[in-house]
Amino acid sequence: MEVRFDAPTILPEVLFGRLAEHSAWSAFQQRRLPAYEIPAPLREADVNLRFAPIFELAGVDVARSVRIGPHSFSYHARAPYPGWLPFQGELHLAIDELCQKTPDLSVKRLGMRYLNALRSDVHGIDSPAGLDLEIRVSNESQTDNLNLNYIAEVFSLTRCTVRIATRDFVQGPAPSEACVFVDVDVFTDQFSATDASSIKQWAAQAHEHAKREFFHLLKDETIQRLKRD
Repeated sequence: MEVRFDAPTILPEVLFGRLAEHSAWSAFQQRRLPAYEIPAPLREADVNLRFAPIFELAGVDVARSVRIGPHSFSYHARAPYPGWLPFQGELHLAIDELCQKTPDLSVKRLGMRYLNALRSDVHGIDSPAGLDLEIRVSNESQTDNLNLNYIAEVFSLTRCTVRIATRDFVQGPAPSEACVFVDVDVFTDQFSATDASSIKQWAAQAHEHAKREFFHLLKDETIQRLKRD
């Protein structure tokens, strides 16, 4: 989950230090991210860099990380995903910590993103043909190599981008057995908030809609098989 905000009155280095003192993250490794080396005026002037994180707290034995920039805060859970209820509890702690350490916080955008790698041995899906999805060009089905993006309106001031791709279109580390990748990105549009409760409420709604958009892609027989497993 990512929170974007107007620059608070404290420096990002000071905010990073305050967050690093949080008991749940005190043992995390601290490091600078590549964007830190770019001068601040250049980051501010470039829309692609303005919200880039410059510091990271990363767990050694726990697949969690916290990233902070002059205008952004994000909390990450890598595989294996713990399930929504444990993750929601972690998010609430992270949101509370951010709001407590930045009393003048003015949120402008929220985002929640799930990256899913579907495998034939685990999910029974070895190509886009295994999804509840049909793409045809000149009446010919396209199921081999594809990269499909679409946007859905999910609830007030919030949209969802769904990306479906085969391995040829995916960069970076991924499970070697993965055949199809589904990226579900829920984000706000013209949103504002100043308190933790509003952020938590949005996160709960965003999770429900992200889950709905993901399961819309699965065939009924796939869902029933995964329930049995």
